[in-house]
Amino acid sequence: MELIEVIEKIKSSGKFKNYIDFIQFPYYRNVEIDTRITFTFPLTVFIGQNGCGKSSCLHALYGAPDRYTPYKFWFDTKVDPVSYYDDQRKRHSFWYSYQKGNQTFEVIKARIKRKDDPNYWETSRPLAWAGMKTRSNKNERDRPVIKNVVYLDFRSELSAFDKYFYFGNLKLSKARNKQEYLRRKSSSLNKIFTGAKATISSSTRALNLPMEELSGLELEWISFILGRKYISGLSVLHELFRNKGYSVLFQTNFAKYSEAVAGSGEMAVVRLVREVLAAQDYSLILLDEPEVSLHPGAQNRLKIFLLDQIKNKKHQVVLTSHSPSIVRGLPKESIKVFYQNPRNGRFLVKEGLTPEEAFFHIEFPIDNRKSIIVEDILAQEIVSGVLDKMGEETRNLFNVKFNPGGESVIKKEFITVYCREQNIRDYVFFDGDQNPETPHLDWRTIPTTNLTVKNLRTKIREQIGEEIKFSVDGGQGGGNQDQQLELLKSYLDYYLTHVFYLPQYTPEDLLWNNELAITLINGVIIDRETAQRRISDLTNIQPKKLKFAFLSDIVQGGSHSEAISGIHKQFLQRWLNEANCDFLCIRDYITQIINQE
Repeated sequence: MELIEVIEKIKSSGKFKNYIDFIQFPYYRNVEIDTRITFTFPLTVFIGQNGCGKSSCLHALYGAPDRYTPYKFWFDTKVDPVSYYDDQRKRHSFWYSYQKGNQTFEVIKARIKRKDDPNYWETSRPLAWAGMKTRSNKNERDRPVIKNVVYLDFRSELSAFDKYFYFGNLKLSKARNKQEYLRRKSSSLNKIFTGAKATISSSTRALNLPMEELSGLELEWISFILGRKYISGLSVLHELFRNKGYSVLFQTNFAKYSEAVAGSGEMAVVRLVREVLAAQDYSLILLDEPEVSLHPGAQNRLKIFLLDQIKNKKHQVVLTSHSPSIVRGLPKESIKVFYQNPRNGRFLVKEGLTPEEAFFHIEFPIDNRKSIIVEDILAQEIVSGVLDKMGEETRNLFNVKFNPGGESVIKKEFITVYCREQNIRDYVFFDGDQNPETPHLDWRTIPTTNLTVKNLRTKIREQIGEEIKFSVDGGQGGGNQDQQLELLKSYLDYYLTHVFYLPQYTPEDLLWNNELAITLINGVIIDRETAQRRISDLTNIQPKKLKFAFLSDIVQGGSHSEAISGIHKQFLQRWLNEANCDFLCIRDYITQIINQE
């Protein structure tokens, strides 16, 4: 996405002022001890299952700047008391880093128990045990970052109408039901919208602030996000329905209506757009589940709006979400996955995951997994083992399949089909013996005069050792030559981006380990002289496939396929645990595939 590239360039040029680079939690609520969250990209998304600490960390960020405190969201009660210390007498605290000019500042805020204020937070001196740089003057401390904060929790952003209709009561009212109460009070609201009255007052105070007309820019973005044209809008903050809330009168091409008729998603978007557009430059904008009540298309356009505002006003935006539409397309640096540590129940944060890998943690099904096709079962187990080592998130992105027909069928039948597709999600890992001596050919390096069907067929045959033909529309000369040429180009393009080779000649070569083989033989043959003779016989066998068969006969009592497979599994586990350069090579191939999105 072009917006993301522009923002990355602006960020690298240092134009984001008072930007929080990371926040760390030495001991904070139920977050894992010393968890650090970095903010490399100015739009950050906290994603994870419900109750995994996302909102708690958002509350800490709210309390990070000067004159802000987490107390607004987190405080103790008789029902939910808060312990002030952990077992090592560490207070609930968090610290963060920001830069101003060429200087780096580190600020820690801690929850301090005071008699008159049991939920007081204050800036503390730097603490070495928390990972901070200490000072020669122990009482010296950096000042918190000065930054405007906008915080919106979209689970609570209800309109004035909805607040009363769902949560209000009829106490001291003469109305028979809520509907009658709202009808009566709406007459006063209508006077404000029509301009008949600027203010409605009770006996003691004004019940509304001045009505505001939505600006052209606000209407433009609201229309963009919601996918419909809004001509005008009026907004007023009032207490006509007892609780303080917003009412909005919408005008579209087809109707005029208030929030009583509008969807909750409309009201949420109005609030978000107005607050973000009004925010001063370099603000810290915190959004708790902004996708609530929005369909996937609107969620994606909401993300575009936020990116646009980051580009123009250099905001730092952090939001919590469960929405694949918001996460999809963002760089890995944006995504922070929250999940529970099964050992102690505390919440961990994982960084560096792609959107698709992050979906694993919210149990979002991936119907179009990528496929890796290999030549045999052992190659399938090797690639699957590497995926397992890379983590459940990565393993969830792939299917690994083997083709009993071998490499020739893959080249002549599979790839000729795959290369025709628009969004290719099938990749091939050949054994190392198929790796050509020269790099894969890019047909774009061939002079135009030499881009002929005959020449490309020859080049493909030299590269893969097979004659490739495509079925095309009929015509003189054996078929449509233009179609043949384009398909041959696409075949070569497929090899450039979708074909990889295992690092050794065969899968058996990858796994073979003399030390393990000797250990297994010594483990089953008690007589040392006999064991040494069998080890010597094994050494004289060169092909690794025959070595495995020979070893299986000794250790498993037979060299049938199931017995050899059992030996393969032991060597595979050793190879995976060793994680040598061959393992890293295959892992890098998989990472390349993931990053092709």
